[in-house]
Amino acid sequence: MENRKYKDKKRYLWALIIATVLFFLVIQASTFISYLEFERVASLQDPISYKIFENKLEYSLFDKDICVEDSFKEISEDLKYQGQLIGQLEKKFGINDPRVIFRKKFYTLVQIEHFEFTKVINEECNRSINSILFFYSNKKVDLDNSEGLGNILSVVYQKNDENLVLYSLDLNLDSNIIGNLKEKYNVGEEPLIIVNEDQRFTKIDNISEIERYLE
Repeated sequence: MENRKYKDKKRYLWALIIATVLFFLVIQASTFISYLEFERVASLQDPISYKIFENKLEYSLFDKDICVEDSFKEISEDLKYQGQLIGQLEKKFGINDPRVIFRKKFYTLVQIEHFEFTKVINEECNRSINSILFFYSNKKVDLDNSEGLGNILSVVYQKNDENLVLYSLDLNLDSNIIGNLKEKYNVGEEPLIIVNEDQRFTKIDNISEIERYLE
């Protein structure tokens, strides 16, 4: 009888050890998969960023005629896709993940480079590409307003994507660039939309409120 109890205890001990090992392996596998997913997204973001910087430098340093090749639309599509990648990272790893924050800071830098490039094209090529700076907030108190404004802007962009670039900027991001932008455009702590560096909106009820200011 005592021998049977000993065997049962031994069997339970082995079951506990196996369950613990399996749990540890599942956690490690999940961590590894998350790492691979992050690296996949990061590997897609970097070439897009490189292309934007390269095109701007070719113009500013090597006198490339930016009005000849219509690469602007392709770069703008890449920029939009990069924003979608940042959104994927936020959903998977959280908005406070240090890696996500770094990627968002880098994406913000790329957006501002593209924004400056857009202004150069307008000046040099006699074009009228519209721009919208959307300063959103992930704070709980602002989340509903940010999402509402974002949804309206998505419709505006879909209707005017041939001649409009939308820049989404986290106004709470701990970044010198964001700080400088907030100072330059007098941005407070609530979500704000700025159309063509002129018209400002904190609330929108209809897309026509914005479209009337698009060229």
